[in-house]
Amino acid sequence: MKNMLPFLLFLFSSLYSKAQQSLSLADCIGKALENNTAARLAKQSVETRQQQYNAAKLNLLPKADLLGGYNHLSKPLTLDMQGLKSGIVEGAAGQSVNTANSVYNQITGADLPKAVQDKIYSTTRGLVEAFYPTANPEISKQDFVTAGILFRQPIYLGGKLKALQELAEQQVISGKVNLDAVNDNLKFNVATQYIQLLYLNTMLDKQAQLVTALDKTQQSAENLLKAELIPPYQKKWVDVIKAQGVTGYENLKLEKENALLQIKQLMGMNLDEPILIKDTLSDHAQLPAGFLGPDVEQNPDLRLLNSKRDEATIVVKTTKTANLPNVFGIANYQFLQKNLPAIMPPWMVGVEMQWSLLDWVQNARKVKAARSLASESELLIRQKKETLDLGTRVAQNKIVSLRNQMLTLKMARDEAISTTAIVQIRLDNSMASVKDVNDAQQLQLEAEKTYYTSLLAYKIAVATYCYILGKPDIISQFIN
Repeated sequence: MKNMLPFLLFLFSSLYSKAQQSLSLADCIGKALENNTAARLAKQSVETRQQQYNAAKLNLLPKADLLGGYNHLSKPLTLDMQGLKSGIVEGAAGQSVNTANSVYNQITGADLPKAVQDKIYSTTRGLVEAFYPTANPEISKQDFVTAGILFRQPIYLGGKLKALQELAEQQVISGKVNLDAVNDNLKFNVATQYIQLLYLNTMLDKQAQLVTALDKTQQSAENLLKAELIPPYQKKWVDVIKAQGVTGYENLKLEKENALLQIKQLMGMNLDEPILIKDTLSDHAQLPAGFLGPDVEQNPDLRLLNSKRDEATIVVKTTKTANLPNVFGIANYQFLQKNLPAIMPPWMVGVEMQWSLLDWVQNARKVKAARSLASESELLIRQKKETLDLGTRVAQNKIVSLRNQMLTLKMARDEAISTTAIVQIRLDNSMASVKDVNDAQQLQLEAEKTYYTSLLAYKIAVATYCYILGKPDIISQFIN
């Protein structure tokens, strides 16, 4: 067990170091794309649209409905025999006479005597009247139950189903474009927040260096005061400046904590979950490739508008089909006909046409509205392109301006660092006062803060420019 102790300590140390590994921008973006609620919602929307498209593709298949019902008639269905009685009786008697007369004529060559014909007529009439029903017979019951299957197969719908399938397919495409737009926006927001954290890390390092330098100056002031080489008030001022430096450092730590909370929210993490981002801002100031020839066609908002324009075009086609007839093949099979009227067959097939004749005015106006929507989409695309063209040019000028300003401020920062070092050496050789050192340190801090603030603005401007071009994935090339 004792031999295993060093190994276990090493293992726990390795696991802790891995858990505390600093997150890169790619790590943060990966977590955000996986866990962010907005990204997951957009992804689920694509899945929903895909299922709707899959369902639309099945619209050409026949529909089968199981039908069942119970019916109660006000009275049973009957056959009106009494209304037919006179005709049937007279017809039967007349037919008997004609038959007998025809047979007699074939044998004798003459007609039956009139008296015989009248006898046959009256006898036949009497027999038919005797056996003829005295009431109308029922051909159904008052209550009957039916059950069957109704088949309905679309044959011609004027292109409605095809248009609906195209619209469902385009909505899937629009959903994917929207997902790309949400992801691009998420990448941009994570990148800008990550840049802000790099800035805060840099300022924390600089502030910590200042506090260390102020510690040294404070110690020097303490020694000079004991040697009675400086008055007490100069030592007090050193103490005050040291306290300001410590306060500034603590405030920066709180700002970083807020920035970490915001990036954790973007990544869909629990706000209490610890993360480590310790990188700092680099002096990298390379301009984006193709800076003078931007292509805005990949802009997420423009791509989404193009997709909506395609949807509007399909809606025009879909609306036009409403004025065309629908033709269906139908079949009905009754497998249960308990007490069903005898005149109803157990099965039937046929062709059914449906054509709305009174909705053509309304449909025509719907077509005009759909065309107007398509034209509106074209104008929105044009407006967006104009905005993007202007935005890219303004962004280019802003990036160049910030880059020039940053390079100038970098020279001032370097000179302030050099001045502080010289004044510190002079203090060590009793050639400068404590106040001179404090003034130089404060000037250096302000110069560094101004420079890194300018660097922060430059990098965020470049990130914004990459987002406008629809290329948020290349932002990482300009922040490290």
